[in-house]
Amino acid sequence: MEEDKKKLLTKVAYLYYIKGATQTEISNELNIYRTTISRMLKKARSEGIVDIQIHDFNPDIFELESRLQKRFKMRDVVVVPTRSEDTETEKADKLAEEAAYYLKHLINGQQTVGFSWGETLAGLIGKLKGNKQTGATFVPLVGGPSHVNARFHVNAIIYDLSKYFGGECIFINAGAIQDSKLLRDGITKSQGFQKFYELWNHLDIAVFGIGGPLGIESHTSIWRDFLTQADQHSLSHHHAIGDCCCRFFDSDGRLIKEGLYNRTIGIDPELLKNVPHSIGVARSAAKAPSIRAFMKTGMMNTLITDDETARKILE
Repeated sequence: MEEDKKKLLTKVAYLYYIKGATQTEISNELNIYRTTISRMLKKARSEGIVDIQIHDFNPDIFELESRLQKRFKMRDVVVVPTRSEDTETEKADKLAEEAAYYLKHLINGQQTVGFSWGETLAGLIGKLKGNKQTGATFVPLVGGPSHVNARFHVNAIIYDLSKYFGGECIFINAGAIQDSKLLRDGITKSQGFQKFYELWNHLDIAVFGIGGPLGIESHTSIWRDFLTQADQHSLSHHHAIGDCCCRFFDSDGRLIKEGLYNRTIGIDPELLKNVPHSIGVARSAAKAPSIRAFMKTGMMNTLITDDETARKILE
């Protein structure tokens, strides 16, 4: 390149990138067409006169997020980077921290926020620092777990959230799974329960976990102790691969609407299709097929997961 042309490119690049001048201002100062300035800036980059670097940016993570978002037509995907030496506890902790950060910026007004429960969702409470005054209303998406797992109760989660976000909460005083459809109907058709249906139909944000296949969570699930042997047999017969809000689905994302479904107290996952921000928070390679299946349903438009899980989903 001729020296005088290189000097001009350098001057244009300096004015634009260092001095912060607009292309129009540079055009007026140097008496060069603005469209020419634009081409000169591209030339400066291609010739190596300008070297643009973005710090604290992981292109691999961005690529995972973009591929998942495009393939499953998601509104948003957040992938948390992990290290090979991270323990399962450390990975879960990172996921909870990212979910807390996401919600801190999303909940900012008088929104209606539905929450499910689980270990990760309970864990994000401790990641919220300081307080915000939003006036948001927090409502459970599903009934509570058994007394054995009371520390993960949805009422405790939404109570802590309402304190942090300066809002209010409405408790659900029933277990997620009832002994019979008759008992479930008696609770859900009562006058006092109608407020939940009203709120579930007008959610601005819904946050929930995604459960994995029956076998991998038989000893670690915080609610599947409700399941009877008949439930287990029926779900296996229908090829259940995971659950959301205590409702099971198969590998095609179809809800299994019989037996256990009719004894469950909670939001119908079909309603999640109408929620502007329907957010699933889940990770682990074993859960990847379950998360992938639920991503097909349209009931979730935002996923927060980690890189290990994201790669398994794409496989």
